[in-house]
Amino acid sequence: MPGRWTWTDAWIFIAVFVGIRIAVIWMATKAFVAVIPDGDVCPICDSETLAIERSGWWRVLGARFRRSWCIGCGWEGVLRRSDSWLAQFQARQRDLQREVSMAKTRTQSGQLPLNSKKSS
Repeated sequence: MPGRWTWTDAWIFIAVFVGIRIAVIWMATKAFVAVIPDGDVCPICDSETLAIERSGWWRVLGARFRRSWCIGCGWEGVLRRSDSWLAQFQARQRDLQREVSMAKTRTQSGQLPLNSKKSS
C-alpha cells in the first residue's frame, strides 16, 4: 500500500540521518584541527614557546598536540606537533619496546635464562 511506513523504511531513515550527523561532526573536527597552528612558535609573536605539562582532560588530545606557553607575549594555547616530531616519537617507542624485549631474554653472568628448556 502506498503511503504506509514499515520498520525497514524507519531503519533506513535512521541510518541515513545518523550517517549525515557523523559526517558533519567528522568534518567539523577536521576543520578545527586544521585551524590549530603547527610547530613550536607562537602564532601571535613568532617567538619560541615552552611546553606545559598536560594534566587532567588535556591528556585526551594525545601525543599529536601539546599545550604551550609563549615566552615573549604570554600566550597560552594548544599547538600541533610536526610530522617529523611524530616520526621521531614513534621510532623512540619502537626502540624502547625492542630494548625491553631484549632485556627479557638477556642472560646475566653466563647463566641460562629462567625460561630456558635446557637442563644442566
